[in-house]
Amino acid sequence: MNKFIKYFALSLLFSAHSALAIKASPTPIPGSQVGVAYLKPNDNKIYGQNIDTFMHPASTLKVLTALSAVLYLGHDYTFKTTISVNPNAVNAQGKVATDQNGTLHSDVVIKFVGDPSFTAKSYRTLLDSLSRSGVKSIAGDVIIDISRFGGLTKGQGWSWDDTPVCFTAPAGAAIINRNCVFAQLQPHGIGNIATPIVSAGSPITIASDAVGVAQSNYGGNCELEADLFMKNQYRISGCVPVLPQNKPWPLSLSVSDTDQWAVDWTNNILKEKKINYRSIKIARQEQTGLSAIGMIESASLDVLAKYMLHRSNNLYADAIAKTVGYEFYKMPATYARTTRAIRQVLRQYANIDLGNTYLVDGNGLSPHNLVTPHKMLEVLEFINLNDDKIDFIKLLPVADESGTLHWRASTRNAPLGKNVTAKTGTLTNVSNLMGFMKTKTGARVPFVFYTNSISYDQRTRDLVKYHKIASPHLGYERYVLEQIYDEKVMGRDF
Repeated sequence: MNKFIKYFALSLLFSAHSALAIKASPTPIPGSQVGVAYLKPNDNKIYGQNIDTFMHPASTLKVLTALSAVLYLGHDYTFKTTISVNPNAVNAQGKVATDQNGTLHSDVVIKFVGDPSFTAKSYRTLLDSLSRSGVKSIAGDVIIDISRFGGLTKGQGWSWDDTPVCFTAPAGAAIINRNCVFAQLQPHGIGNIATPIVSAGSPITIASDAVGVAQSNYGGNCELEADLFMKNQYRISGCVPVLPQNKPWPLSLSVSDTDQWAVDWTNNILKEKKINYRSIKIARQEQTGLSAIGMIESASLDVLAKYMLHRSNNLYADAIAKTVGYEFYKMPATYARTTRAIRQVLRQYANIDLGNTYLVDGNGLSPHNLVTPHKMLEVLEFINLNDDKIDFIKLLPVADESGTLHWRASTRNAPLGKNVTAKTGTLTNVSNLMGFMKTKTGARVPFVFYTNSISYDQRTRDLVKYHKIASPHLGYERYVLEQIYDEKVMGRDF
């Protein structure tokens, strides 16, 4: 089942995971791989198990991305998306010059810089720079400069069946509305094909042959699926449950082609503003020698990084990571260049050598990423010792309070609620948590708890999938975290 169903719509059918409780269990899930590393107050010894085993970090990798960004770019860094024209098209007062017919005799260059918060509303405001100057027609080309990022917009190893999902929206330099579309599927009764509903102005097409079924028949071998094709075309198939009052079923769909997405939004907005143009082109080389006539500036990096860590937003993570790559090398940020930049920043600014850690993206989506609990503990200890300077811990979610830790079954109840500040990490068969524990004596200590290779019988897997029970592996996670809270001395094997 595509994650756009699992993470966005299941709450319409089933009780929320937040209402589920979990009891501490001293036994891990049979066959799972557990890696734990933590410190005790006033003790430099590392406690845990499998501390030097390479494991999949999932979204805990976002801590490396956020730390490298804070260290290299700074909390106050902002993304600046600009619109520019040729210098001879700007008059002595710094305003755009047109002829008597409102024609601008210049190219118009829109430079996208990978701002993950940039929206269609932002774009309309940016293009108002033309409307306010009385531009009715552009004699030159409209050029979309996407030179800041290069190479692939999705990382190696990302699951192909997640490609239609906003969960895996591609991080190109051009980002509009998080490169994601929220649409709906309207059932017409049991046995009938549901109709897709797309928000006005969204430049995508959706076809449907999904059949309405009773809620009791949804799930198992009767689920909703999505295929994503080039130029942001989708086909929805399978089954869709008929909801009470015939409510539409929500969809969250990832863009496939960021270039086409940028072109289509540019076309739509210029038409809204009744501005004619000759053509829209994509430029992968930086456009220079221009005069800026408008700019949209993002919120500061600390705001964006906090959103990324609290929501575990993959697009934000890769956009921030690639920006570190671009600013570090002053070259188009590919994934390879980006992960090298993260390594270099951590080595130069934190004296952290990632060694044999294997990185392929900035968000942890790829199962190719590998890191040890020991190395992640080293990262956390640097943060712990230097937080008065780098002001990083405030960016992380807090158990029973915020972000992805608000409702986590293993940490939301006493004594862990409010005392765990950490980043979650989830992939199929992977569930991780790393951050800081405020222990029973009030000390703050770093910890890493990784669980990989989680597998259950089919019945248990379905109950977890449809939020009927909390994942049983969280019982062992709670047990270990309680030991850390109690400042227990534990050997390499629990």
